[in-house]
Amino acid sequence: MTETFPRQEARTRRFTLGVPRAFRVSPDGARVSYLRTKGGGDPVTCLWVLDVGTGAERLIADPQALGGDEQDLPPEERARRERVREQAGGIVAYATDADLTVAVFSWSGRVYAADMAADADPREVAVPGPALDPRPDPAGKRLAYVRAGALRVASLADPADDQVLAGATGVTFGLAEFIAAEEMGQTRGYWWSPDGSALLAARVDETPVNRWHIADPANPDRPPAEVAYPAAGTPNAEVSVVLARLDGSTVEVDTGGDAFPTW
Repeated sequence: MTETFPRQEARTRRFTLGVPRAFRVSPDGARVSYLRTKGGGDPVTCLWVLDVGTGAERLIADPQALGGDEQDLPPEERARRERVREQAGGIVAYATDADLTVAVFSWSGRVYAADMAADADPREVAVPGPALDPRPDPAGKRLAYVRAGALRVASLADPADDQVLAGATGVTFGLAEFIAAEEMGQTRGYWWSPDGSALLAARVDETPVNRWHIADPANPDRPPAEVAYPAAGTPNAEVSVVLARLDGSTVEVDTGGDAFPTW
């Protein structure tokens, strides 16, 4: 029996499953990394690398082999996926060092590092979770990530971990706020300096934003979820930019105030 078009579109998530995306190319052009599911009907995204010289494709990380599941995702990661209209599950974002030798990603609130040049399983990085948006420095020696609104840096070689910028009630560092992600397509909240000695991070203060309470009709016994949502005509989050050096010093960046929006 021929499968109807509506069923095909639903099964393949609008024909997006199995399509490579999120490409990274090594400086020497020898390797290309990307994300894709194993097939047009598979909703679990994996990390792959292609050897340009031989044309051989290699599976770097399969989340089904790492344990955990989508139910363990932190609320901030669920919100990020909603902002980018993510169609699939699994490893839906990753970051690499400058030479494309190390890739890091989060899965089920934990952080993993994968060697892109060797045939080895990804290893879990011993950082306290849940960890959001992990990114290696350009040299592939350190790892930055966000936890509980604080921007932190860890070594990829050992479990040493340092807090670079501490969050507070209603204030986060290193995460894109709602308007930036939803309306401006800006899903990142921090960036490494080219030499790996500092991080440029967004400071987001959501205390001026109105709170909304959303009930779950499927679970009426649960209390409504409180959401900070800047509806039209109401206050936005206050966003500024901070340069945080790994020696512990910080400098607030002058972005021009109201004349030049931060994002």
